[in-house]
Amino acid sequence: MIQLQVFKEVTVRTPKTKIVSLFEMIYKKELSKKAVGVVNLIFTNDVQLKKLNNDFRNKNKATDVLSFNIDEPTEDEAVFGEIYISIMTATAQAKEYNAPLSEELLRLCCHGFLHLLGYDHIDSKDAIVMKAKEEKYLAKVYA
Repeated sequence: MIQLQVFKEVTVRTPKTKIVSLFEMIYKKELSKKAVGVVNLIFTNDVQLKKLNNDFRNKNKATDVLSFNIDEPTEDEAVFGEIYISIMTATAQAKEYNAPLSEELLRLCCHGFLHLLGYDHIDSKDAIVMKAKEEKYLAKVYA
């Protein structure tokens, strides 16, 4: 079974119970039951996201969420992937969307979880599929 590990490099209150519930729901539905390993979810700042975005995507700017697949999920200690979320950008986006920070963090977690599973939004067709998955899973968490 894939496990979630949460790390905070910044002081922030997160909706951890809902994040874990969302994670378990997505990975139960989307991955084989034989998949094992961990997903590291790191809440950090714009400086870290800007560095990662520049190093891995050649984009010298901060972003809200980045996901990286690491290992194949075949052994318990394997790191299936890492998701980095900038609390600074998430806070700004929550204000922009007139939503609580907890909702924005859940949205970004969902987005990151789906990216690790291969969903993307590079072209409009894929973006529609990914957005529909996000909405479906987030609605279930809030049900």
